Amino acid sequence: MAFEVTTASDDDVRQIIRIMFKAYDGKNEYINAVFPRGLTHEGEDITNQRMLSIKHANPGVKWEKITDSVSGKIIGGAMWTLFQDSKPVKFNLDGPPGTWMTEIEKEYAQALFVSVGVDEYKYFAENNLPFMSMGC
Repeated sequence: MAFEVTTASDDDVRQIIRIMFKAYDGKNEYINAVFPRGLTHEGEDITNQRMLSIKHANPGVKWEKITDSVSGKIIGGAMWTLFQDSKPVKFNLDGPPGTWMTEIEKEYAQALFVSVGVDEYKYFAENNLPFMSMGC
């Protein structure tokens, strides 16, 4: 089976998100907390809105898709962020209204999100190097 890796359009991003949620089948606690209700249409819509907002706000964000060369079907993808001339900036995890069902769920997701990046941000602060990160 041959594959092609190419730049993903905004419409492709939605399909990549759908593939990610189906692959984890609701069994990844980090994804469940940070991207709630991913296996529902509503959760997919909210995640798509959040990911496209990040994509359009940061010129270093690039989405790529992996396509089956024979069928033309998207089978996967990734979001990459390149920090070449600047260091990553810490930001608060957030989403449009309704992303989390309760304030406690949101606070838990935010704390989990911060804890995952502690070592990375320490490394960024101590080194003056370009950095590339895969976010999805």
